[in-house]
Amino acid sequence: MLKFLTPCLLWVCIAGTMRAQAPDRPALPIRAVLDETILVFTDKPVYFPDDTLRLRIQREDTTGTSSVTPAVGIEGLKFSPAGHNNYIGVIPQTVTPGSYRILLRIVDAGGQRFVYETARFVQVEEYQGIEQLSRYVNIVPLDGSSDPRTAATLVGEQVRGLYVVFRRDSIRLRMGPQFVTIRTTVVLRDGTTAQSFERRVLTFRSHGDPERDRAMFIQYRTAYGAYAAISTAELDQVRLPLDTLPAWAIVRVNIDPDYTIRIGGHDGANSVTRYFRVRGPTLDIGFSLGIPKVLYDTQARDTIEYGNTSAMLRFYYVDAESGNRFPVSFGAGTFGVNSPIDVGVGRGGFAFSGFLDLVELTRIHDLGFFKGIIAGLELTQFFPLGRRARLLINAQVGISP
Repeated sequence: MLKFLTPCLLWVCIAGTMRAQAPDRPALPIRAVLDETILVFTDKPVYFPDDTLRLRIQREDTTGTSSVTPAVGIEGLKFSPAGHNNYIGVIPQTVTPGSYRILLRIVDAGGQRFVYETARFVQVEEYQGIEQLSRYVNIVPLDGSSDPRTAATLVGEQVRGLYVVFRRDSIRLRMGPQFVTIRTTVVLRDGTTAQSFERRVLTFRSHGDPERDRAMFIQYRTAYGAYAAISTAELDQVRLPLDTLPAWAIVRVNIDPDYTIRIGGHDGANSVTRYFRVRGPTLDIGFSLGIPKVLYDTQARDTIEYGNTSAMLRFYYVDAESGNRFPVSFGAGTFGVNSPIDVGVGRGGFAFSGFLDLVELTRIHDLGFFKGIIAGLELTQFFPLGRRARLLINAQVGISP
């Protein structure tokens, strides 16, 4: 006979977690309102979204007319009978990770209903898969180039309008939140780094409900302190933090999974890198300091002892798409002097020149010569002081900062 009036018998039964393959694993029974021992077993210690949850109830009184059915406080989780005292349910894909208490719903022989909370839980964890960035990451409105030699050339305002966009529906089910590091670097034409920024953001597959997405976002942002500064808008797109953009600079955008959050092997192939070039003027002006060697002099009989220095203000044509200087430049300055300002009778003079820079040719083909070095052949119209003007052909090496 049921005993409802004895407080000491109003115990909550407790569920012992064990795998279905080992049903005899000891549990911690407590006598319930039915004055019998009830044990509850689950088949796994941890579950993930879309997992099947199998639950078994073991009763001491196998002849009792009262009914005992399990329940778990997960919205959308419903149990179906799967044999005598066995139940089966599916963990919803939209479940929030956490611990969910196992409940017992009891209906006694008189039709009275009771709901008891146990001291045990179903533990639900999120999937921790790292999705391939190429599936869901883009840069808009122009995706750029994966090769710096063919970087997409844009004006400064276009570069400042670039966004990293996450195609959230392309993230596969069960992958969980994706933690991403965006590094933006601005490199000048001479190879030096002008700016460098790092942004850590997260995104995840949309649940189709803005309120649900917002709740999940707040949960993730709270759990991972490094991401506390991001906003809900950045689940979908992140603006690149570009400020000063020097002419013809290269903007490198590198996107990687954040391996400080997802600990595991680093996948070098799972990366997105894009290059953009900041368009500048097509006429470039620079200063060069060189050491010329005269090869041919149209006034060889009018002997001049040339000094070993040439200082020129040079004018370059720059290709509007590639940003490369045309290898032939024109200059004006001093020539054949012992120092850039040491001009006098018999000590050099002034000149106009056309210079074929062989090193600039190698830069066009990206062969990796040092920046700032010039070397090539020069055709020079030379006006020495106190001597006849002449046309020179000379070789020259030097620097052009």
